Amino acid sequence: MRKKLRLGLLGLASVISLAACADVTRANQPSTNTNKDSNTKVVQSTTNQLSNNFYRALITNGKYEVSQNRGATLSLNTGFNLKNFETGLIDLSRSVFPTNQYFFREGQIIDAETTAKWIARKSDKNPDGLNPADNGDTSPTGRAPIYLAQILEQDYMIQTENNFELGGISIGIAMNSVDYYTNDGKDAETEISNEVMIAKAKEIANTILTRLRQNDALKAVPIVFGVFRQTSKDDIGGGVYVLEATSVEGTEITNWSNVNQKVVVLPLVNESATEESTAFENFRTEVQNFFPNLSGVTARVMYQDNVAKKMVVNIMTQFYGESEIIALAQHVTDVANKYLPKTTPVEVRISSINGMEAFLLQDMSQGVFTYHIFD
Repeated sequence: MRKKLRLGLLGLASVISLAACADVTRANQPSTNTNKDSNTKVVQSTTNQLSNNFYRALITNGKYEVSQNRGATLSLNTGFNLKNFETGLIDLSRSVFPTNQYFFREGQIIDAETTAKWIARKSDKNPDGLNPADNGDTSPTGRAPIYLAQILEQDYMIQTENNFELGGISIGIAMNSVDYYTNDGKDAETEISNEVMIAKAKEIANTILTRLRQNDALKAVPIVFGVFRQTSKDDIGGGVYVLEATSVEGTEITNWSNVNQKVVVLPLVNESATEESTAFENFRTEVQNFFPNLSGVTARVMYQDNVAKKMVVNIMTQFYGESEIIALAQHVTDVANKYLPKTTPVEVRISSINGMEAFLLQDMSQGVFTYHIFD
């Protein structure tokens, strides 16, 4: 029962947030006629929209249409990078494709085989590779690193009288800050500067744009590009988007804009205190004093233009009984209402080795926390 409830919550949270190149040029948009006959697909949208931050999803023949590139982003360094990569692209897309006018569809143009070719090194056998050819050097400073880690496509649909048609595409380009490799059986790594990463990302984006525009159905479709700098394997904050641009037509992007995002992990280490870190420290101290068997209390704060947009607090506990979880959840709710920010959306997750035990969510309209305990 616990697993079912936990999966249900994760599913809810997720709502909150090309074969070879030649095949891309032939890719046509699938029929989205809502009239039912033997030759058409029946496409509908979800009725409920949890908030204006979320897109309504499309359902084809009664089923959710998964990405043609499903699972590819699992190759990123950490789960934090994966989540920030996917949800961050949706955040960028909202400014171009408003949620009250567009519907969300998983990427259907760039398939898994093409993605694998594009993120691989360029070679005689793989001329479509977007990473540089191997130069034979294995030293950290001399080798040609893997710059491009992954590609993510999201489709944004518009509704016509009887159909849903492609209204725009968003492409996320995940770039490495560190390239991990093996040299003589030993782990090694090459650090990639931000300046080099940005230059390579712009080149890669223009190449992808050129390939997509070869498809007649995509010649005049707005395409949003976001450049994501993924963090190292030991970073628990995850990466952020650093650049964005929108191509309305043509095969060259010239209007890049900087994206001012950052993720801060609390408690801070050797950094100046902020309003959010001070509030968290007060919260953390009181919670730890109350309960003796906490394995850790940490938080991640997401900033946009130096303004806190979301805080997620994680509390790990040793689980010795339901009564302990109930008492802890009640006390955490009291302390959260006392200390945590009132103007920033905050979630508190209480977990044990068995999974999530309780979940607290701030009601922004009331300025108070409510909690749910999993049976």
